[in-house]
Parts: sequence; C-alpha cells; structure tokens
Amino acid sequence: MKAIQITKNGGAEVLEYKEVQLPIPQKGQVLIKVHAAPVNFIDTVLREGNMPPSMMPELPFIPGVEGTGIVEDPNGTHLNKGDKVAFLGVIGSSVYAEYALVDAHKLVVLDKEANLQEAAVLPVNYFTAYHMLKNVAKVEEGKTALIYAASGGVGTALIQIAKILNIKVVALERRDEKVENALNLGADYAFYTSSENWITQVKEAVGENSINYVFNPVAGDSIKNDLELLAPLGHIVIFGFLAGLGKFNLMEEAVKNFSKAPTLSFSEIYATYYNNYPLVESAMKELYQWLSEGKIKPIYETLPLTEAKAAHERLEKGLVRGKLLLINE
Repeated sequence: MKAIQITKNGGAEVLEYKEVQLPIPQKGQVLIKVHAAPVNFIDTVLREGNMPPSMMPELPFIPGVEGTGIVEDPNGTHLNKGDKVAFLGVIGSSVYAEYALVDAHKLVVLDKEANLQEAAVLPVNYFTAYHMLKNVAKVEEGKTALIYAASGGVGTALIQIAKILNIKVVALERRDEKVENALNLGADYAFYTSSENWITQVKEAVGENSINYVFNPVAGDSIKNDLELLAPLGHIVIFGFLAGLGKFNLMEEAVKNFSKAPTLSFSEIYATYYNNYPLVESAMKELYQWLSEGKIKPIYETLPLTEAKAAHERLEKGLVRGKLLLINE
C-alpha cells in the first residue's frame, strides 16, 4: 500500500510518500481502508521527535492517531465488510496510509449515509472539547466560558458544544479575520488578543470577575490573565503549552487570587483513553448522535495524502481553519 512514512525525525520534509507493506490484522483487530486521516499537532511533535521517549514510536513509523474509513477485513469480529467507521487510536496508529489496523472495540460504526470527512473531524477535537466541558470543568448551564484559539480545531468544537450546553462564549484570537470567524461559529463575544486592552474589553463586555471557565491551550504567562478575569469558584482548564511554561510563579499568582478559590486542571485525552476508555466511548456515541442530528457542524479543509508535507506546514503556520484532513483519493 501507499503511506506517509517517517524514517528520521525532523521538519515536514521528512514525510515520505512511499510503498510499504500492507498490515495484517491480529486477533481483535480490523483492517480499515482509510478515507480521511486528520492532521494533529501531536503528529508534528512526533515527527520532530519531541515527545517523551516512552511515547515515541520506533522509527520508521507512519503518523496519524484518528480517522474514518470502510471496513476491509472484519477479521472475525462483530463488524461487517463495508461498514463505515470512525476511530480515535493510540499514538502510533499509522493512519496516514491507504489502510490501517484498529482494535474492533475502539471503532464507532457510522450510519450508511454518514459523510466520512465530517465524521473524521470528531474523534480528537470534539472529544477533547466534550471531555473538558462535561467531565473536567463540569460546566453549568447559563455560565460563561473564555476560549483561546477559538477558530482552531478544538476551539471550534468548544464553541459548538458550549452552545449546545447553553454556555455563553467569549472567544480569543490572535488575528482580526479569526475574530470574525469565531463570531460566525457562534461565540457571543470575540476579542483580538494582540490588542493591548483586550482584558479591559472582556471586562466591559461581560463584567468584572465574570468568567466561570477558561479553556487554555496557550498557558505560559496567559494564566495570569485568566486568574484576573476568573469569577469566584471559577475553573481554568489547561490543555496545551503553545507559549511554553511562562516566567511567572504560578503559586504566587494563585495566592493573589486565593479569595476566588480558583480551580486549575490539566486535560490530556490519552490519560483518559488509557485509564477510563468507557468515558471516551460514551462521549463518542453522543458526539456522533449530535452530528447525525445536525447539532454540530464540523469545519475542515482537505488535501490529498500525497500533500502531507504541505499539510504539516499549514498547520504549524496557523493557517488551518478547523481541521485539516488528508484524503485518500
């Protein structure tokens, strides 16, 4: 089969489109003819070799941790050849390829009419958002959430699910055009974080100390702003460190806001995936039900699998709106 393979760590140029051996399913595994292979930031980190050694697949490897496709070989499982399926896989699931192996019990069987490209957007981004809203922050109807990088893959999902749950959304973006996009996605307010007075603008829009939840993939020194805006008993959820660790003392800053009794949580989907998969399974069922009912509208772009290098470059430059999918044509 054809696949994107990484034989050495480095930049996007190490992504090679080449002929590799067709994988053979073991007991409990299903062979999937891949239709859509989503591109995630974790793929770029693995490509560079910057994950902890225990989480790095051995070279050479095929990237990709989620996807959609058609069951090619059910391999004696409960599935049928021709079933449309979606899945969230482990690191090293090898999805940037014409075929991939997935554990049968980790597959979501889709409706026959399902759009495989729309369905491919859900596993990582929408589960991440769903999990943070419902399981980590345990959001309550009528409250207000601050969402960073609101036009990105997870940000888009956070806005859409927050609105289903009747949460007011304050979106943050680094570019003017993305501020408008966040409003079009359903955010109640959207602000340009490069503006010097964006914190004042948020306070004027929703009131002092009125942010109940913050969903932050940036971290760094941004947590100082989060604590300033946070309502009493508010909850900050950190799910990334795009700006690094920051130079401030977190404990010192938290003590300054001690009277608010803030909660700070970290969300990493594989901690849940490996330790409480039933939580993932139940979330996936509800998400795909919402998709079939038209309650969520995946935003995505596509490129052919052969253009994996360009896909990684677009993602790393912040040029992707929603999700970027590699498609087997």
